[in-house]
Amino acid sequence: MQKKSSSLIQGLVLCLIMGLAVGCASTAKKPVGAHARAEKGAPEQPVTDNGGAIKERSVVGEQIPLESFPGFKESGMCQRIHFDYDKADIKPEWVDCLNKIAAFFANKPEYNLVIEGHCDERGTSEYNLTLGEKRAKAAANHVIGRGINAERIVTRSWGKERPLVQGHDENTWAQNRRAEFYAVKK
Repeated sequence: MQKKSSSLIQGLVLCLIMGLAVGCASTAKKPVGAHARAEKGAPEQPVTDNGGAIKERSVVGEQIPLESFPGFKESGMCQRIHFDYDKADIKPEWVDCLNKIAAFFANKPEYNLVIEGHCDERGTSEYNLTLGEKRAKAAANHVIGRGINAERIVTRSWGKERPLVQGHDENTWAQNRRAEFYAVKK
């Protein structure tokens, strides 16, 4: 009898440990940084326009991928741009795409622009959140320079938390180093 109760207790302890492990694993993919604040209703980090601070705000409404708009393919816009390793500089091959995004939003004043920065899996979460934010702000500053009011732009960083593709090689990492663009109805 004592062996049965001892086995039962060991089984219960094992179930409890497994339950805790599963519960902890499910929290690992929650957003962090500015995006976590936005999901809790707190404001996003602001974009700065030539060094001047603007009001903090959060995204309200459904994010619509630019590729879902009629005429997207013909427009020359892109859903995302990519960055070099450990860089936040806009590469020359993406300038035309960003100019077309600015032109699109100039003609759609009923929408705001959300720019999300992403990184590859290398580096710490904190480092990648900062780098993702720099990438989003670099894209934002480009469209601001093309006449889009900074008040219409929200940036956020997912760091390495939302890879576009899974893998552990340079091709995968290159695809995950990106900024993505969304419209949100005002």
